[in-house]
Amino acid sequence: MTEAIQLTPLEVRQMEVASYSANIATYETLLATLDGNWDADLAHLKGVESQEGARACPMDRLERLAVLQQFDQVTNLLKTEIVERAKAAAILAILKD
Repeated sequence: MTEAIQLTPLEVRQMEVASYSANIATYETLLATLDGNWDADLAHLKGVESQEGARACPMDRLERLAVLQQFDQVTNLLKTEIVERAKAAAILAILKD
């Protein structure tokens, strides 16, 4: 039987910061592939819940709406990851002292 690896609080926090950094890099790469500039004919659907927006969107514009919604969702995820990484990094700095 193998023993479970025990990580120190410092190692756990380092891994947490690294994980947030990896997520941030992934989201930034994804955003670079998406055009998030809302088209005039779809602008009224910005901020509308995904399914509701889809129901209100013309069928021939659904693919474009999906890209725009994805851009906005990933942008929000990116912002969250940046904030959480900053908190984890601050705690990491305290643990290092």
